[in-house]
Amino acid sequence: MAAEFSFDLPAYLGRIGLAEVRPGSDGLSDLQQAHMRAVPFENFDPLLGKVPLLGLPDIFAKIVGERRGGYCFEQNGLFGAALQAAGFPVSRRMARVRMRMGVDGGRSHLALIVEAEGRRFLADAGFGGPGPLAPLELDLRDAQEAPNGTYRVQEDAERGETVLQRLGAEGWQDIYAFDDARVTDGDIANANFVCAASPEAPFGFHLMFGCYRGNIRYGLFNRALTVEAPDGEERRELADYAEFARVMRDDAGLGLSDDALRAAWEKIGG
Repeated sequence: MAAEFSFDLPAYLGRIGLAEVRPGSDGLSDLQQAHMRAVPFENFDPLLGKVPLLGLPDIFAKIVGERRGGYCFEQNGLFGAALQAAGFPVSRRMARVRMRMGVDGGRSHLALIVEAEGRRFLADAGFGGPGPLAPLELDLRDAQEAPNGTYRVQEDAERGETVLQRLGAEGWQDIYAFDDARVTDGDIANANFVCAASPEAPFGFHLMFGCYRGNIRYGLFNRALTVEAPDGEERRELADYAEFARVMRDDAGLGLSDDALRAAWEKIGG
């Protein structure tokens, strides 16, 4: 029988650059912001034909040991385990992504509900670009400010779902929705396989990458780079593989081999 995995909280905190965990909602916010600023959102494994392993030892080795990133099942799998190790009650939700997908899509996103100071928070370190950098109070219907935007949590009574929305130039936009159905490891494994291996899912065909460095966010969709800074935004196509590798290694600090980076660069060149 395999030995039970013991979560190394100090090593995780070192990975995200946090010295300690404060109690309560402040500590929860510290953890989410530090995680999202330190760990890139990336789908290199599905892009290169691999279904990500979701065992906690595998996720820990990849993100903490190898200094990789991941997508929602990996990110929130690790983040949820870290929260539990730090003493926060955590439950999981499988969400339907509504942004550009409509209201009736499959449950393809893993989010977390976390309790702190008698309140429930939506804490999600794994959605990528439009996701809030800070936890949101789940039972508050007013607008809530995060470092990267204005959000609110609403109820869709017709569908029996809770909806995360973000305020944009054209008003409130649905991001994703979920209900209180119990989530099992099997639910997550099935969704992970579909997202990584289905010909109808984007992760096997397009590179989606995002990371923060200080107050600057780097986003990459295939070879299109977006750099968001407090004084403005820059959008351009990466010129060549050398620039791609520099962004991944120097700007993002991603621990990925040259062979893997070259294979990804070739795949997103079409």
